[in-house]
Amino acid sequence: MTKITFNFKNLFACFVMASTLLLGAQDETTELQTYTPSEPICTLPPGEFTGLISIPRDPVTAAKMDAGGTPCATFVVNYNGFTPEAQAAFQYAVDIWANSIESPVPINLSATFASLGPGVLGSAGAETYITITSGAPGSQPNTFYPAALWEKLEGEDRSQFGGTNDISANFSSDTNWYYGTDANPPANQFDFVSVVLHELGHGLGFAGFANWEGGFPEDEGSIRFNGAASIYDAFIENGSGAAILSFPDPSAALADELVGNDLYCNAPTAIQQLNQGGTLPRVFAPTSWNPGSSYSHWNDSTFPNGDVNSLMTSAIGPGQANHNPGFITLGFFQDMGWGICPGALSVDDFTVSNVNVSPNPFVDEITVTLNKAYSDSFELNLIDINGRLIMSQKSDASNGRLTLSNLSDLDDALYFVKITNSSTGNSITKKVVKN
Repeated sequence: MTKITFNFKNLFACFVMASTLLLGAQDETTELQTYTPSEPICTLPPGEFTGLISIPRDPVTAAKMDAGGTPCATFVVNYNGFTPEAQAAFQYAVDIWANSIESPVPINLSATFASLGPGVLGSAGAETYITITSGAPGSQPNTFYPAALWEKLEGEDRSQFGGTNDISANFSSDTNWYYGTDANPPANQFDFVSVVLHELGHGLGFAGFANWEGGFPEDEGSIRFNGAASIYDAFIENGSGAAILSFPDPSAALADELVGNDLYCNAPTAIQQLNQGGTLPRVFAPTSWNPGSSYSHWNDSTFPNGDVNSLMTSAIGPGQANHNPGFITLGFFQDMGWGICPGALSVDDFTVSNVNVSPNPFVDEITVTLNKAYSDSFELNLIDINGRLIMSQKSDASNGRLTLSNLSDLDDALYFVKITNSSTGNSITKKVVKN
């Protein structure tokens, strides 16, 4: 039995009592692993009022929801004990996520509204984590994916009968909630929609496996379960560019990294969305390990209350509302493997529909096809999953095409192609697989 803690500074505290179960064949290349939380609890105690904050839905998402458009994902919610107003607010938060991420497989969510005891507002988490053995496009081997994302990548429910629960959520029926959907809670109430959005974000994959334990003669950090980390962990590095997964596990060196206040997300699309000349989004890693808060949130000072990307930071107070997952979080989700609804990400003059990368998977060559008549010069950067630059090339588009060649010696793995317009500085990142 292993205990992992995920916490929310002053407000959100997530912890998971977990066990690991091995399934499948004995061949290491095809062995399926599942990591099943036995008690997924993401506890939210009341915090202090620090000012009124109102961040509404993204305009594209709002327009689509208000027009009754078809969502990009289907959430099937099993409601237990909810009042009509609590259920309506919960469903509103679910609909925001359904119009932000894409999946061909229904995301099954169990939600309970009940008394959780003093100082507890809510909880949520992935029902289980699973490694992918099929080589699904865009997936990483020997890596744990939250159930909903695993099913999206595999294109099917993990149960032959369908309907397997993917996320479990519990919220306090004793709290002074604001159930409105206008992102304008009063100073003495917690915004229910914001809390649900945040917690479901963890259930969809915004959570790593890192753990820190103080001890004698030295502290110890760990990050893997049965030799595998989560897809979230695969995109975390320190300020010197060293991947968090490059440190011995368990080790004192890894413990130092977890409390070094120097961790960042190197997911290319998340970096692009930050739009600050390649600056990496900072992860919350204070010098004192805060169980449940450290590591699995954006840094509070980097994305303070009022910042559109602050939903997945470690704190929210009464009178504060954020109904927008944030471009950076959605960019991170795309790099993990989620599809993102059209218009939900900011890509300047590039769009998914007018920039194509093929073949995918590739063997020796990658061709970038521009479906608009761009006449500028472009820079192509090939980046591995740890954020390392593998190849960089500058060239003019020839008949709307750009090519990266001589790639046969690369390891079979997931890569990213960042296409940058040298004249405007605008860029877009595409995911590719070497096979």
